[in-house]
Amino acid sequence: MSKNKKKKKTRRISPQTLDRLKTGFGTIISNDAVIRAAREWKGPIDILPIGLALASVVLAILPTFVSRMNVQGAAAIFSTPVAAYDQGLAQFENALVYDADGNPRELTLTIESDGTFHFSKEDRVALTGGEEAWFTVKHQATNLPVFEVFFNTTNFTDAEFYTSIDKNFNPYTQVNRDTSEGAKEEFRASYMAFGKESIRFRKRSENGTAFTGLTGRYDRLAGTNFTTLAKELKALDVPYTNKDYLKKVSDFYANVVTQSFETDKIASAWSYTGIFAGVDLGLIILFGGVIFLMTRGKKNPFRIYTFWETQKMAYWAAFTPSLLAMALGFWMTNYAFIFFMFAYGMRMMWMSMRSLRPAPQQ
Repeated sequence: MSKNKKKKKTRRISPQTLDRLKTGFGTIISNDAVIRAAREWKGPIDILPIGLALASVVLAILPTFVSRMNVQGAAAIFSTPVAAYDQGLAQFENALVYDADGNPRELTLTIESDGTFHFSKEDRVALTGGEEAWFTVKHQATNLPVFEVFFNTTNFTDAEFYTSIDKNFNPYTQVNRDTSEGAKEEFRASYMAFGKESIRFRKRSENGTAFTGLTGRYDRLAGTNFTTLAKELKALDVPYTNKDYLKKVSDFYANVVTQSFETDKIASAWSYTGIFAGVDLGLIILFGGVIFLMTRGKKNPFRIYTFWETQKMAYWAAFTPSLLAMALGFWMTNYAFIFFMFAYGMRMMWMSMRSLRPAPQQ
């Protein structure tokens, strides 16, 4: 019996498909390919340039978003120089388990699950010396405050309470703490303030000329027990000036600062990058409109281009600048938001001057 051998038929890509692939990939570097794709490709495939435009916006803002999300709140307080902030916190922790005479005690300070701090009146008075008072660490040589801890148990909002501290007012009585002639209305020392709904960290430089800090929330600090840390440090049986003691305090409070800032950081990152996403998307649409207006002259051979075609030109042209902007943005994050505007503007200008000249092509 004879066997019929079947010849395998090889499918060849149609010339039309090859041409489209060539044009599509050509849009990466060729402005002529951009114009051709925008004019000749119609129908459902129009979703492709729209998708590229949106992807371009995402790529352009990606470095900015990533850098904003990687910000650590603790850097505002514990970046060098620390300005003795860690020493103030260490003395504060020590005061939770030892009184001024060195006698053991245990003052319970916690963040509750409902987003408030818990520090009983009795414990607060024991720490500060009065119901409307604050914990103070003074410089041994000058006897001036270098670090303070406040607790908002007043009828004032947190914002009003913090403002009073910043103006060097008594936040409980609203009386200026410095009545000397020519006194400046600004706080003199670094501080930490437990508000009703937020927590504030403020660091002043050792020379007193600059300050930095942030205000965080309690939502991610629920269950934090500051006394537990104090008891762990007490077990070390070393002075609060000890290097290991200071390291443990810094690590603990660095985490507290970072966690308290996390919610606002995420909201800020989305808001900040969202603004630039809107700007970049608006820029793409704007350039599409500019090309349309530039080709409206009566003797302009390109006046046959429709508004939608010029929009698609702008969409196709955005992808390559966004890739360049992303690469440069991760390299120089401080200028990430500028690179796309610059690169895209340069490409559209080049397209207008070379491929969309009013004179007929020779």
